[in-house]
Amino acid sequence: MPGTVSISESEEILQDNLDYTLFSWSKQKGLNPIAVKYGEGVYLYDYDGKRYLDFSSGLMNVNIGHGNQRVTDAVMRQMQEVSYVTPSCITKARGELGKKLASITPPGLTKTLFTVCGATAIENAMKLARLYTGRHKIIARYRAFHGASYGAMTAGGDPRKLASDAQQVPNVIHVEDPYCYRCPWGQEKESCTQLCVDHVERVIEFEGHSQPPGLTNVIAFDSAQATCVPTAGRWLIWYGAHVHVASQPMAR
Repeated sequence: MPGTVSISESEEILQDNLDYTLFSWSKQKGLNPIAVKYGEGVYLYDYDGKRYLDFSSGLMNVNIGHGNQRVTDAVMRQMQEVSYVTPSCITKARGELGKKLASITPPGLTKTLFTVCGATAIENAMKLARLYTGRHKIIARYRAFHGASYGAMTAGGDPRKLASDAQQVPNVIHVEDPYCYRCPWGQEKESCTQLCVDHVERVIEFEGHSQPPGLTNVIAFDSAQATCVPTAGRWLIWYGAHVHVASQPMAR
């Protein structure tokens, strides 16, 4: 037909995505995402046959690689049996996975709440901690990302959230990181006086830890999507109502 412009399959896929879908954590104009046709092992392939090394394993959730046939077969078997049940029902797979997790978790941690993503895991952890302890304040790190739902977004410290989270969920307090690589206090590793630990301990005290019944609830001192540079010496570990200082470095 005169005037018709033929476009490639990858261009059509790109245009459909740009025209009819929204992209998270990104401006919506000027995007040029990779149109992925399939994945195999550590690689992704586009519609032109170009290969990309997936350094981040998806969103850190494809750790055993793309296209693993054992996983594909297991998913297919489960879908053939039942693909979804309401919270009032149970399945064999749910009980088996819960039992397996209980066998490798620390003593006393024997039950698992299955959620659909990291953000909902954080949201439920905050709710459960508040319900269990009766305390309402959450202490979290500035240099951390916990998800894009409102509670998880507030717990994260990335200032780019402020455009949509200016009011923020109440009773979340942030602290600086024990970050040797770019120390907020200008310390060097060889002469470090652990001001980061003093800072966190001081914030906990200021926020009402010593006032009965204790206002400060939990500290989220790690992040699924933030690189952790371990520090030697003291690390602050927060368990419910108690503050402990560890003498050994903690590494991911």
